[in-house]
Amino acid sequence: MIIIKNKKDSINKMKELKLNYFPLEVFDVSDLAGIKKFFEDNRAEEYVLRSPNKTNGNFFYVQNFEEAKEKLQYFSKEVTVDVSYRPYKESIVLVGDIKVHRGYGVDVVDLTARTDSGATQRNIYENPQYNLHTTLEDNKLWDIPGFSKIMRYISDNELYDIIVEFSVYDCKIGVNKDNVVISELRTGY
Repeated sequence: MIIIKNKKDSINKMKELKLNYFPLEVFDVSDLAGIKKFFEDNRAEEYVLRSPNKTNGNFFYVQNFEEAKEKLQYFSKEVTVDVSYRPYKESIVLVGDIKVHRGYGVDVVDLTARTDSGATQRNIYENPQYNLHTTLEDNKLWDIPGFSKIMRYISDNELYDIIVEFSVYDCKIGVNKDNVVISELRTGY
């Protein structure tokens, strides 16, 4: 059974399981050399700085290392630096949180998701297009664009009984060049 206590655990588990995600690392805020190397090694249009230990903590979009340095003052000890998904928002098929509960003969799915290009992990609960608690046998699920791809991904990677924050795209992106990108895994926080 997977246990994840915080965002740092989530990042480590995503890497351990070799899941597809946008490049990201957790740094001590004083590790300017490491942060600069991340920017050099992961060329992108935009990056995100966020707290690795707090849900809904500080969150900033930056274009380069110089902008990132200015924002480090808003983080106490550590910062997560990752490549931003926003340049790919027009390619979004489905964004959401899903938990597939393995049952005795029946798998139950909790899904909150949206299909619009403005959907993010931070806003899917404000006005969800889909907010379902049902079984995998429910045809409504299979009619949702991108659902079959996230379900295949969960099955292939055995991501059952945990909350999976995901995005499905109509292009292959992320560290493994796949249509499904995992943003976070959650169990105990």
